[in-house]
Amino acid sequence: MTGTSQRQRLREAQLANQRAARFRRIIVIGSAALAVVLVAVMVIVFVQQSAKSAADAAASTTAGIPYPPNATKDKDGITVYSNEGKPVVAVYSDYQCAGCLQFDQSFGSALSLLGQTKEITLVDHTRVALDKGNAGGLSHKAALAAACADVVGYYPAYTTAIWEAASSGPYTDQLFLETIPDKVGIAQADLTAFRACYTKQSLSAFVQGVEDAASKAGRNELPVITVNGKQVPNSEFVGKSGQDVKKIIEAAAKG
Repeated sequence: MTGTSQRQRLREAQLANQRAARFRRIIVIGSAALAVVLVAVMVIVFVQQSAKSAADAAASTTAGIPYPPNATKDKDGITVYSNEGKPVVAVYSDYQCAGCLQFDQSFGSALSLLGQTKEITLVDHTRVALDKGNAGGLSHKAALAAACADVVGYYPAYTTAIWEAASSGPYTDQLFLETIPDKVGIAQADLTAFRACYTKQSLSAFVQGVEDAASKAGRNELPVITVNGKQVPNSEFVGKSGQDVKKIIEAAAKG
């Protein structure tokens, strides 16, 4: 009897050890599976949050903002390059104006360079006079697109691209919404925000306000260039090139 009891106790102990081992394996496997599930959940949540953040950023860029971020203090233009204490060079132009296109082709790059090298403050007062009151005209659309480009930080490159396209035929929505953004690198959330700004005409009031301010100020020629508020006669630019711009500005600033 004693031998039988010992063998029975030994057998029970072995079974208990086997059950404990199986239980430990179940815990390890279950923990590993849970870890995989948790990682998957974290990835899904992260992706969802990232997508939501991008969408929120795009929405907040245009929602409720009546003026582009680089609008002048009087909301009558867009400051392209701001350099405190330097001559303020303002250009009044219309994207459908042939004379304005010629001026940009001759002097636009030189003015931009002076702004980039911190020698002038450059301001654009983009007019829509050639639409003759048609808020859906091409001047309005071009000015709106440029203002919306400022919302996402691409104004200098975008306005340059508009002028470069001006001699290739009438402006189109495809040009403003697809061709130029692709050319200057507007993409992802910025592209979404830009397109929303344009299609919803979020800055149309600003565009019209720039036109009204220019008309009220008597800037009735196209183009008009001022230095520190003083109009420079267009005759000063006749027969000149971009290399002469700095001297013209310096002379006007002294006067």
